[in-house]
Amino acid sequence: MTATYTNQAGTVDIDTVRFEVDDRDTDNAALSDEEIQYLIDNSNHILLACAAAADAIGAKYASEVESKQVGDLRIAYGSGGVAASYGALAKMLRLRAVRKAGASLYAGGLSKAAKTTVALDTDRVQSEFTVGMDDA
Repeated sequence: MTATYTNQAGTVDIDTVRFEVDDRDTDNAALSDEEIQYLIDNSNHILLACAAAADAIGAKYASEVESKQVGDLRIAYGSGGVAASYGALAKMLRLRAVRKAGASLYAGGLSKAAKTTVALDTDRVQSEFTVGMDDA
């Protein structure tokens, strides 16, 4: 298992993923370079690869114990656990990817004029669903 970090996040893709998921300690890396490269190769945006890495790390820790007790001494490793933290990180990274891609929300049919404009557009894809389609 190879794990490298050259401190070139934003330039070197593997470094970018390691930086975003805080997996920069190469002596104790959660993911190998090969695993990260696989995620990069199968994502269409670097931030989506980062989100997939966060999901992979979260899955790795999901089966681990969240607390230990020996006699009267009990140690808890945070509320929600490490897996939940990585899940939240993955969600945040996906939102950043959407924002960076310039995606925006659209709500159609908010005015009569807009509905009429859409209905008169002969080039638009027609909906499979129509009012009254289930009437006998």
